[in-house]
This record gives sequence, structure tokens and C-alpha cells, in this order.
Amino acid sequence: MSLRTSLCLLSLPLFTGCQYFPHTTYFNAPDNEPNPAWVRIVNNTQHAAIYQYENGVRSGGVVRSGPLPFINTQDMGMPKAGQDLTFDYYETRVRPDIKTEVAMMWEGPRTKSCYITIQFIPKAGHYYQFMLNEGSGDLCTSAASLIERDKDGTAWHLTPNPDVTYKYNGPAAKKRFNNSSFEDPNFHPNPELYPGTAL
Repeated sequence: MSLRTSLCLLSLPLFTGCQYFPHTTYFNAPDNEPNPAWVRIVNNTQHAAIYQYENGVRSGGVVRSGPLPFINTQDMGMPKAGQDLTFDYYETRVRPDIKTEVAMMWEGPRTKSCYITIQFIPKAGHYYQFMLNEGSGDLCTSAASLIERDKDGTAWHLTPNPDVTYKYNGPAAKKRFNNSSFEDPNFHPNPELYPGTAL
């Protein structure tokens, strides 16, 4: 067997194995929406996603810009409402008047994490903010807010958004271990199997 044939046979599994790699879908803001709604996600943007549903079809995905879970700060000029936002927030346009989900995840040490998914129907021209906090103890917490003008029209403020629902547990979620072995504080796995995990 020639060297060329051998190399071809050896490389074949590499190309066929690509179908088994994880596939990530990304959220893409609507390009030609004449009167969009606006969404800001604050904190943990590396794990946040936006999905929209129309006629039973789901579109959207994670808000980060590539396959690696890096924080993705994107400023589209939404009103800051008195907040000092300089890092780890993501602003985007979304299509109005259709079911929308904002999925957020906090990830901590030793495979611990929590998930909160908020559902709502955005209205054209309105501003929405969603925040996920680590919280204290065994819970992480979320806040869903409207960004509205003050009565005199000169500034903006946050108000709780009463028109949201929660897909699973409500505005707070229990922190859980993705690998139950880590529940034992004396468990110390091989660091090569868990790179980047605080062990």
C-alpha cells in the first residue's frame, strides 16, 4: 500500500467524525425589521441565548460570536437607566410580537450551575433587560425589567416587567452539580479530565 493511500485511509475517520462534534446555533439579530424591540442581557453572556418562535418554528441560539464560551459584550446604544454597564452585557434587536425566550446560565466551580429561562412577547419600540446573578447560598436569581422613560422624559429607569413567565422554576433556580461526584468536597478528579475546573 502506498504512503498516499495510507494517509488517506488514516485521515478518513477525522472527516467522518465531524458529524459527532457538538453543533452550536447562534442568535442573529433581524436585519430588516422596521420597528424592532430591544433586549439587553446582563452578566454571564457566554452562556446566554435568545430564541424566538413563529408558526411553531424556533430560531435563534447563543448570543456569543463563536464556538468557545467567551463573554460577549455588545453595546447597541440602549438606554443605560442609571447603571454603570461597562462589561459583560449584550444588547440586540429582536422581532416584536412573537414568543421569545431569554435563556441564561450561571456556571460556578466544580461543575455547579443553574439555569433560568424567561418567556415574553416583546413589543415594538420597547426596551427589555434580563439579568442573572450568582446569588447567595444554593440559589441564583434573575431580574426581568422594562427600561422606561422618567415622567419628565429626560432620563430612563428600570421597572419590574410583569408580563414575563418562567419556563421552569421562576425567577430563582437551585444550583446543581452537573457531575454528582463533585457533591463530595473530598472528590478530586484527574485535572486533565476537567481542565479549567476549580477542583
